Amino acid sequence: MMLSIATSMKFCHERCLGPPCCPKCGILILAPESSQYVGYGRVRHMWLCDDCDYEFRTVIRIAS
Repeated sequence: MMLSIATSMKFCHERCLGPPCCPKCGILILAPESSQYVGYGRVRHMWLCDDCDYEFRTVIRIAS
């Protein structure tokens, strides 16, 4: 199985794999608040910064 990054919904982080940094304050966020399979090999992650409460989403595509 191969992972690839799809265009994010609100924020595009530079790391291909792994958690992003908060786009507002720059703190590393270790785990998403929630994840949801949205079809066609795409998984949406909802992130919430513990430091500044900024909320954003990313989408990854899982290639088979």
